[in-house]
Amino acid sequence: MSNPTKIAELQNLLYVWLSKFEKRSLENIKAHCDFLNENYKLNLSYPNWSIFWPLVFNGLVDHTGRGYYALTKPIIIDYTSHFVYINNKPNSINSSQLSIGIFLSNKLDNPRNYSVVKINSLSILKKFPAVKDVVDSFNESLRDEQDLEYYNIRAGRGIAKLKLKGLTRYFSIPEEIYMRELPDRTINPEAFAISYCYSRTINNEPNGIYDEKNQKLALAKFGLPYLLYRSLLLHSLAYREMPESNEKYYYFRNIPKTYIKQLNRIFCNSIVYE
Repeated sequence: MSNPTKIAELQNLLYVWLSKFEKRSLENIKAHCDFLNENYKLNLSYPNWSIFWPLVFNGLVDHTGRGYYALTKPIIIDYTSHFVYINNKPNSINSSQLSIGIFLSNKLDNPRNYSVVKINSLSILKKFPAVKDVVDSFNESLRDEQDLEYYNIRAGRGIAKLKLKGLTRYFSIPEEIYMRELPDRTINPEAFAISYCYSRTINNEPNGIYDEKNQKLALAKFGLPYLLYRSLLLHSLAYREMPESNEKYYYFRNIPKTYIKQLNRIFCNSIVYE
């Protein structure tokens, strides 16, 4: 079992380390996560996924191009009833820490020094294209389907990698003679996640489960695009809370059906009702 408290400590150490640089390459960040994991003896199977990527998902770190990442510019989100500070700890007013680099206060501090924004998370969701359309926009590939090893071995369709070692990923529907080559992560860091979500869809696997009565949404953790997570995070912050998670799912509370309508459009009707 992983230790959430220890992992949070390492996330904070990585966060401070990243703040010392203008930008760092993903390979350099992975090496630093490996160092932290080994030095603190946590025995994490994939240190970068446990230590680094949560910072990206929470909007603290962004891809700056060509495989490099950096801390995002500090902002203040105005929710009228309260304010959320990202990468900016308010010093002259009372505040509480929701997570690493994310602070909550009922008052506005230093509005002249930082961007103050109002955000409508539903409007953001409405701008997302469907995962099918994104995958369809990738370059067509003429590679032999027999060269591929599918992530879903039973279905034999969807996202795949080469049987021989290689970093290139593909999306294939053999019966439709359909194949796309995924862009490299240094170009499009969300390509794999988007394709994985569409792979679930065509293989009749849910991308999420919605409890309509309690307005609680569970989204599959593996392969969730971080920009989608951020949109729902913004909604959670309106309620002064962070999403919850376990090994399989992210959980979002107070999600109305209007959001599910947009998510089902994006995920091609693969959010199921409980």
